[in-house]
Amino acid sequence: MYSDPKECLYCTDTYDKLMIKIADLSVSRAFLFKEQTYHGRCLVAYNGHVNDLNELSDDERNAFMADVCRVTRAMQTVFNPEKINYGAYSDKLCHLHFHLAPKYVDGPDYGGTFQMNPGKVYLSDAEYQEMIDKLTAQL
Repeated sequence: MYSDPKECLYCTDTYDKLMIKIADLSVSRAFLFKEQTYHGRCLVAYNGHVNDLNELSDDERNAFMADVCRVTRAMQTVFNPEKINYGAYSDKLCHLHFHLAPKYVDGPDYGGTFQMNPGKVYLSDAEYQEMIDKLTAQL
């Protein structure tokens, strides 16, 4: 299934209910998820409306994955999770993006799959901004 770029939340910049933009990267954008059950959860979305990683040229894929690694390195430094889970789900929203969910030994769903949107933990604007400032300093 391919989605229409005119209806895509990444292409139309209508992502603000779910996430906050952190930074523009080389071929993508980094976002902080508003739902923070997994403390420090981020997302990296490719700039172009591409359905799947395999549609990119080798150079485009390498640049995108370098952006993903750049964000996870910043997350590791700022939040120090035990592990970061990667999720590339696009069954309903066909725009290449990776969910980056930090996992902590005594935290939610450690040892299992993270939930897409548990809807349990939301922060104040100041707390989001503090997280974004720390991540930006590491990017």
